[in-house]
Parts: sequence; C-alpha cells; structure tokens
Amino acid sequence: MARSISRLTSYTLRMWTLTNNHVFYDIGSLYNASVVVYDPYKASVVTTIEFANITRTVPFHIGGVAWDPYASRKHSTTKPADEITILVDAAQAHETAGHDVSGDNYIIRWDASAQTLLWAVNLTAVTRGRYGGPQDIEHDEQGNIYVLGTYPGTLLRVAGDGSAVTEWYVPTPPPSTTPGGGTIDHEVIGYTGLAAVDGSTLLVSDARNRSADGGALYRFDMSAAKGEPIPVPIAYPTTTSPSSTVIRPGDAIYLPPKYDNEVLLITEHDAGVSVLRSRARGTGAGGQGDKWRSAEFLGRISNPPSVAASGGLVTAAVEIAGSVFMVEEWFTDPLVPGMSAGNRTSFPLVDITAQLDALIKPR
Repeated sequence: MARSISRLTSYTLRMWTLTNNHVFYDIGSLYNASVVVYDPYKASVVTTIEFANITRTVPFHIGGVAWDPYASRKHSTTKPADEITILVDAAQAHETAGHDVSGDNYIIRWDASAQTLLWAVNLTAVTRGRYGGPQDIEHDEQGNIYVLGTYPGTLLRVAGDGSAVTEWYVPTPPPSTTPGGGTIDHEVIGYTGLAAVDGSTLLVSDARNRSADGGALYRFDMSAAKGEPIPVPIAYPTTTSPSSTVIRPGDAIYLPPKYDNEVLLITEHDAGVSVLRSRARGTGAGGQGDKWRSAEFLGRISNPPSVAASGGLVTAAVEIAGSVFMVEEWFTDPLVPGMSAGNRTSFPLVDITAQLDALIKPR
C-alpha cells in the first residue's frame, strides 16, 4: 500500500519530534531547502520551516534532518528538550557525482518547541573544498553530531553546541610522489548512509564506487577520538546468483525501532531496499556492543514497478506507527523556471511491512 504526502517537492523523511505527547515527522524538502513538519495521524503538513538565504535559493538543498534523542542531557531543566539537527548542502556535489565539491555546507540546530534557531556552523570552513557531498547526520550520547559525506566517504564530528567541527574520519590521500597524490579523490562514490545502533556505535554503508562486487558495511566507535572503519562481514546466501545477493548502497540506511536495532535497511534507489540482520541479537553476555559485529543478508524488497517506471527512486525508509515504508524521490523532474524545485505534488510512502516481516520471521 502506498500513502501519499502532497504539497512537497523532493524530500527525505528522517526522524520525528514529540510535542505534547504527539509525534510529528520532520521532513527535509530537498529542492526547496526547507523542513516540513508532517502529522502522520492526519496525513497532513502542519507547518514548513524556512531559512533566509537558503530556502528556495540555488544551490542549497536540505536532505538530512534528525531529531536528537540526547538533547535533554545538556539542559538543567526537567522539561524535555525537543531539538533537531538540519543539514544544508550545496547541490553541485550530488549533481556532478563528486566532480564539483565547491559551495558552502551548513549544520543548523533548531528548537522545535520554541521554533527558534539555536546556532549554525559552516562545514566548508573545515573541509576547504577538498571533499564533499554531505547528505546525512546522526548523534551520539555525548552530544556530538556526525555528518556523513559521500565523495569519497568522510565523517565530520560537530560539537553539540556548534562550537567546533573536526575531521573525525577522512581517508588518507595517496603520497604526493604518485600521480594525483597528495589530494583526496572526491570523484569516488563512497559512504551513502549512517545509522546509530546506540549512543556509541555507528553503522555506515559504502557504495565502493559502484563496484560490481557490491558495497560494504562498517562499524565505528563514536566514543573514540578519531573514527576507524571496522568492516562488518556480511554472510550472503549461496543458493542465488551473486548479482542479486550483494548490497548496493545508494542512499540512506535505517534501523527500524520495532526490530530492536537488529535489522538494517539499505536503500538502493531503483533496486529497492536490501535487508540485513545482525548475527548477534539481544544483550547477551557481551551487552549491546555485540550487535553488528557481523551481519546476514536476508533479501531485497524491490521498488514497485509502477513507481520505478515513473522515475521514483528509493532514498530512505521510515517506521510510522509500527509500519515500515519506502520513501520515494524523483530526481529527474524538470525544475520550474526560476525556481529550485519541480512541480510534483504527490510523493508515495510505499508500505513494505508485510514483505519485511516475511524476510525476518523465518529465523
């Protein structure tokens, strides 16, 4: 079943805020460069958050939007904090597959209860045009924010108050004595999505430059001073063809809460969603940290043919009231002249709950 969100241009549905015990979903309206607040119970848009000199302004996009589950720890008041982190990115990196990584990229911190801007920081002051393509964000229990970049695969760590941005993981460039050495190759398609298993464990998907052998999954320890990618071995079935049983990361990854962070959805644009499961489950003797040291491939849920035929690509997945949906995006829609977005008015959320349950339950 597909549910439709109207009056949006292109978007990525990421996380929620909680106001007066009512759950709202914050949606990055990609090409409009705004944030839409959506009420899933009324299937309607509540409000739109806009930013001067960003919203409807070329070249800016807003895709990554995430509610911070640890925000209340920073405040002395007993009232829960309701804060979201918003990623503003320069479009050209994504439009040129990393050939052009120029332009400014920002992190914005927003108080969803007071509807006020808390702070903003320019990430380009640190990256200095050496790499780019930021497109997703996560939080740790220490209050830090992690920004994933795709070209060629980087992670920045931003202090919870925006006071500092550090290069937490940036690949080492080849020696300057080799051809092209001394510079980071930002034309490589690398990291595509990230998801926090808990307050200190981060999963990251890697497209591996669209390798025929498929992508990869890494685990990072967010309590470390610097990020170190630790491969997560994936066990694939031997009964089907290799081409159908390797992950091909294209965009966001997601841990649906209903499966206790033991199931990972990897969105793959036209192909649909690949489903992985941690081979260590529950707390066990090793505690929560045993999860995602290795994984098994359960299968792939295809993008519906009717949606794919119209140009829809799966860019994210989200759980709403116990159901799990694919989020579809149309990147090839023509822009309205003089605007930064197209004129599409309906974006289906494709319900994959039954297919997902069928893959998971046999164990």
